[in-house]
This record gives sequence, structure tokens and C-alpha cells, in this order.
Amino acid sequence: MKDNKYYEDLEKDGYYKTIDKRSKDYREYKQYLKYKEDFKNLQRNVEENKTIGLGDVIDKITKATGIKKVVDAITDDCGCDERKEKFNKIPLWKRRKVNCIDESDYPFVKEFVKKTRYSFEDRERFIPIYNHIFRVNVKNTKCDSCFRGYIKSIKEYLTIYEK
Repeated sequence: MKDNKYYEDLEKDGYYKTIDKRSKDYREYKQYLKYKEDFKNLQRNVEENKTIGLGDVIDKITKATGIKKVVDAITDDCGCDERKEKFNKIPLWKRRKVNCIDESDYPFVKEFVKKTRYSFEDRERFIPIYNHIFRVNVKNTKCDSCFRGYIKSIKEYLTIYEK
């Protein structure tokens, strides 16, 4: 698949309005649009679920159980926001946050996780993407089971956030 700039330039020039809808170019363009839409959904879901601090967890629990409504009805200001911020500073919970994948890397990763064999160049491109998403600093490895673990983590990430 070609890079995003290629499709954006042709789209800006109006190329896809005049092209035959049965052509390979148009099918690739439709796939690009699908990846673009999927990426926007993934990005939105990552941003919505980025709050993984202890304070955020407690806030979600109190909302789900109805405790928050009761407290809000009784008091004007219970100090929940300040407590939430303090709890979110606990380092144990911060390490679970993930970054959103870059829009230009999303089509590559979607195709990459479907493969069963990986070239060295593909691995070299995949590792920085993995490091960015999970905020780690792993190196490219020839160990197949380690690398498959990275791929499994990315598949889980995509499964969780593509909903």
C-alpha cells in the first residue's frame, strides 16, 4: 500500500472523482479510506481510555454504582476532583497508559499482524512503532518467540481500541 501523502495529493486534485470505480487504483483508495476511518476510531478510543490512574478507576466505580450521584446531591463540593488528581499521581497506575499509533503507521501495522513471516526490514520498522505505543525501549530481536509476543501485544491493542 502506498503512503498517505500519495492518496491525499490525488484526492486533492480530484483524481478519484473521475477514475473508473472498478480499477485497482480506486480499490486501493477505498482501502486507504477504510484504514483512515478505522484509525480515527482507534485514536478516539485510545483517548477515551487513556485515563488509567487509580483516581480514574475510583471515579468510574463511583459513577457506575451511583455513589457519585448521591454524594453530589448531598454536598456542593466533596473534594473528589482533588483526590482523583492525587490518586492519579501514583506511579504504579501510570505505567499502564498507552500511546495512540501514528496515522501513517496504522495501515502498515494492520497488514503486518496478518503476516506469518517477517523480513528484517519489516521488523526494523515495527519495533519503533511498538516502542512508541507501549512506552518501552525494546530492541529488534532474532528470537522468534519474543517477536511474536510483541505482535500478540499489538493485536490485543488493536482488538481493544478498534471497537
